[in-house]
Amino acid sequence: MFSVFWMMLRVVLELAIERGVSLMNSTEAQPETTSTTLSDYWIPVLAASSAFFIIVLDTSIVNLAAARIGLEFGSNLSELQWLVDGYAMTFASLLLGSGALGDRLGVKRTFMVGLLVFTLASALCGAAPTINTLQVARIAQGVGAALLLPNSLAALNHTFRASQQRTKAVSAWASAGAVGIALGPVLGGILVQTLGWRSIFMVNVPVGVLALWMTQKYIPESDRHPGRPLDPLGQALAVGMLATATYSLISAGRPASSASMTWMLCIAFLCFSVAFVLVERRQENPMLPLHLLKQRTLGPVALVGLLHNLAVYGLIFVLSLSFQRLAGLPPMKAGLLFLPITLALAVGTRVGAWILRKHGPFGPLIWGHFTAALGALLLGRLGLVLSPAMLALPFMAIGIGAGITTPAMGLAVLDSVHRSQGGLASGILNSARQIGGVIGVAVLGALLGDPATFAGAQRAEYFAAVTLGIASALALAASSGRQRNVST
Repeated sequence: MFSVFWMMLRVVLELAIERGVSLMNSTEAQPETTSTTLSDYWIPVLAASSAFFIIVLDTSIVNLAAARIGLEFGSNLSELQWLVDGYAMTFASLLLGSGALGDRLGVKRTFMVGLLVFTLASALCGAAPTINTLQVARIAQGVGAALLLPNSLAALNHTFRASQQRTKAVSAWASAGAVGIALGPVLGGILVQTLGWRSIFMVNVPVGVLALWMTQKYIPESDRHPGRPLDPLGQALAVGMLATATYSLISAGRPASSASMTWMLCIAFLCFSVAFVLVERRQENPMLPLHLLKQRTLGPVALVGLLHNLAVYGLIFVLSLSFQRLAGLPPMKAGLLFLPITLALAVGTRVGAWILRKHGPFGPLIWGHFTAALGALLLGRLGLVLSPAMLALPFMAIGIGAGITTPAMGLAVLDSVHRSQGGLASGILNSARQIGGVIGVAVLGALLGDPATFAGAQRAEYFAAVTLGIASALALAASSGRQRNVST
């Protein structure tokens, strides 16, 4: 979060300098370079990126606070899982509708409403008196995040028409999200130990307020499509489908006495899923146009994104709890162990952006996930070690690999559809990624066990390695199919 404050301060100072220079040189003829000025380029990028940063950060930052929250409220593992999955479930189930809502009502307006909801919900999280209040506030955060995420990417898509500028802007946006994932445990550990767990939510408030101001002043309005109908039935079925899936996955990790409830939830999930597919196939204007998933790019990349978040989010959740509950580390020390991932992700996103401009999206998707899979495999072989030197290599491999893939996913889906469907395509990708995060926290949390065990942590690490390897293989298969399609 300190990095976001510094970025914002830097932009404000540079803007003041730019305005001062422009006033001093107002009598001179100026070339038309408005597309590269600070206010026209970097502030819209910063507004969208800072929003993406805080909503992704709040997915991972809670992991380091979970142990302290559980201690204060006397919560069990499933209640702590709901702090992560309740947010992610709401986030994922509303993403598709939010992307379509942005296309209908205007990207900027929808983005600003999302910022307002997320900022207010963050304040409520910070003031929550009980675990139930905190869980409800986290769900409200998920609503705001769902409105924010697809429309932040769509805002950049509408703001920057030139391909090179758009690639650069999307890469910066993706970098903010990737760093948010990895910085969460580090920043969470520092904040929890120095200011208490409530501080991890309260720091969102000033960032949200400043992002609202930047959006209102510097992001242009997009075209509206008021005639585009919404799909309330499809939206309701999507919420039911993901809610029952999340309940069943978390329930499966509980004692055997909950087996009957787990089976009932699984049956409900199947019913919601079948109903959702049937409704979407018959809708004239569905929330999820199923034909888009048959494209050689959008469908496979969305599935790769799901597997990516399943492994990365689940692994960070498991390691955060393991460092504290199994190794007995305080939050700050546990968070600082994630520093190699944070630094490697920052480097990986820049490398990924360079590869993306030179070679397209599938190379980063293939080799990035392969590298991350090797890192997770090595982590499983090492076991739960606490030496920063021994953790550095697997953590850096995971961070660089995950960072390389992130810009590629966003740009690949935007390039696969017409500009008017940018919000919908972004919603499909990010909904798939958040669903992956929900599954990852539930499944890897179940593998960790309650109470947590060293063997459970190792099983979770191997599971993440296999998942990342499958993502790499899927990207390779999609790339081969795409090349055959182009050649014919």
